[in-house]
Amino acid sequence: MWVLKLKLEAKNQLLGSLAMKHEVSMTGYPLSYWKDKKFLYLMTAGFMFGEKKNKKALVRDVKKMSDFLEFEVSEDFVISVSKQPLFSEPAYNPKIIRVEPAIINKTGYHIWNLASFDRKALEEVLRFTEKYLGASVLYFRKESVSNISFTRLLPELTGNQKRALEIAINNGYYEYPKNIKMEKLAKKMGISYSTYQAHLKKAEGKLLPDVYKDL
Repeated sequence: MWVLKLKLEAKNQLLGSLAMKHEVSMTGYPLSYWKDKKFLYLMTAGFMFGEKKNKKALVRDVKKMSDFLEFEVSEDFVISVSKQPLFSEPAYNPKIIRVEPAIINKTGYHIWNLASFDRKALEEVLRFTEKYLGASVLYFRKESVSNISFTRLLPELTGNQKRALEIAINNGYYEYPKNIKMEKLAKKMGISYSTYQAHLKKAEGKLLPDVYKDL
C-alpha cells in the first residue's frame, strides 16, 4: 500500500484551536460521514488527555459552537458529529484507511497517518491539506501495512489509571534510559508513591491482556 503521514497546523481547525487554548491533547478516528449541498458531516470517536479542569473548559466551548451538532462525553471518551466544508471530502475517500487515529497535540499540530492502494487518492489529500491546513509531509512511500490501530484497543482504565499512564508517557518514563523516576511522577500527580505505583501497574497490566483476551 501507499502510506502518507502528515503534520498539519492545528490553529485553523475546529478542535485543534481549542486543544491549544485549553492545553488538551486528543486522539480521534472518523467513523462515518455524509453530506448535503452545503456541508460534509463527520462522526468521530476519540479520547482527551489533559488536566480535568481543562477538559471541562474545552467541552463547554465545544457545546457553544454551531459547527458541532453532537458532542457526547463519557470520562475522557468522546463521540462527536461536526460540520466540515465540502472541499475536505478527499480526506474521507472510502479508498483511504487510517492506519492510526489522528493526533491533535495541544502544542499546535495534528498528525494524520493514511494508507491506500490508490496513490492518487492520497495525492488528493495532500493537495487539500497543503492548501488549507498547512500540511508538511513526514513521509510518503510504498510499504506493507502490518497493523492498524483502533480506538477500542485502549482497555477500560479508570480515571486515575489513565492519568498515571499519561503522566508516565509524557515525562519519558518509558524511554530508554528512563528520563524520570516513579517518585517524581507521583509528585506530579499529587499522590503518594505507593498509590501512583498501584495505578500505573494496574494500567500496564490491562493493556496486553485486554487486546488478547478474546483471541
